[in-house]
Amino acid sequence: MNIVMVNNNGMEFSVRRAKPQDYESLIRLLGKFVGNEDRYKNKDNDSVSKVLKNRNCYIDVAVVKGRIIGFITYSIRSVIRYPAPILEVEEFFVLEEFRRLKIGKRLIERAIEYSKKKGCYYIFLASSKERVEAHGFYKNMNFDEYAFHYRRKL
Repeated sequence: MNIVMVNNNGMEFSVRRAKPQDYESLIRLLGKFVGNEDRYKNKDNDSVSKVLKNRNCYIDVAVVKGRIIGFITYSIRSVIRYPAPILEVEEFFVLEEFRRLKIGKRLIERAIEYSKKKGCYYIFLASSKERVEAHGFYKNMNFDEYAFHYRRKL
């Protein structure tokens, strides 16, 4: 569903599920998200198309005047430690010039709404240690600090 919202500054924006034709815009934003705009210049050097086709993975986009200016990706899965599925936010990004305009908040709210609709037990998200400002945002959205994340490249 594509609902047009207006933030406190009178800016109209909408949040909707991503479509295959959003690929190029998502790739550009993904490069900004990871801090390396050249990383995805070679077509298919990413997982965007795979995520768009996966029935347990979702990409929602924020749109201002036809331009995608932010996105959130998440997946729903079952784990044995909880009695219901969980939703995990994998990536979340809004262009810097559109931050603090309630757009990111709406992207998170949409994921929360979807998790409730699917009967999820928890929503998880990770954030790099350096993103202190983002941590405050997540706390304002009623997320609490839970654990450290570790990873190992194979």
